[in-house]
Amino acid sequence: MLSVYLVEDDPLLARHVLDALNGAAGIRCVGHADRLSKARAELPERRPDVLLSDLGLPDGDGTELIRELNAHRHAGWHPHILVFSVFGDESRVIHAIEAGADGYFLKGCPDRELVQAVQCASHGESPISPAIARYLLKRFDGARQSADRLSGAEQAVLKLVAQGYVPEEVAERLMMTAHGVATHVRGIYAKLQIRHQPAAMRLAG
Repeated sequence: MLSVYLVEDDPLLARHVLDALNGAAGIRCVGHADRLSKARAELPERRPDVLLSDLGLPDGDGTELIRELNAHRHAGWHPHILVFSVFGDESRVIHAIEAGADGYFLKGCPDRELVQAVQCASHGESPISPAIARYLLKRFDGARQSADRLSGAEQAVLKLVAQGYVPEEVAERLMMTAHGVATHVRGIYAKLQIRHQPAAMRLAG
C-alpha cells in the first residue's frame, strides 16, 4: 500500500485530493496538514512514501519543508516529494526542485493525472512540462564546470519536451525506452539540486 501525506491549506482542494487518492487502488492517505508547523510535527511519525505539498502556506513556503527534508534524507527515511503548481508558476517549481522536490503536478488536473503523478513519483520518476524544460535549458546554458553541464542525451530530451512532445514520443524519436527518458529527467533534476547545495553540504555528502 502506497502511503501519501498532503500539505494544502485550501480545505476544498484538500478534500478533493484526499478523496481522489483514497479512492484509488493501492493508495492510502496517512495525514493532512494545512500549515508547515503541523506537517513538521507529523511527518516524522507518519513517514509517508510520498509527500504532496503546496508552496504558499499560511506560516511559510512549502519549499522550506522540502529543503529541511532533503537535508535529512540520510536519516533513515525520506519521502518522494511532489509540489502543487499552477500555470505560470514555473520559477517557484524550479526553486522547489532545487530544494529537493522530485516533481510537481498542476492544481485542477484530472484525478487520473494526480494518481498517476503519485504512482510515478513512488517509482522514482519525475514529471516535466514544456515550460519547465525550456526553463531548465536556460538554467544550464553556459555552465562552466563539466559536472554542471547537461549530457547530450539530457539536452536532446529537454529540447523535445520543450517542443511539446510527451515522454513516449521523446523515447521514440531518440530511440530509447520511456524508462530511459524518465531516468534522464531525474538526472537533470538531480544536477539542478546539486548545483544549489551549499558547498559545505556537498563536501559533507
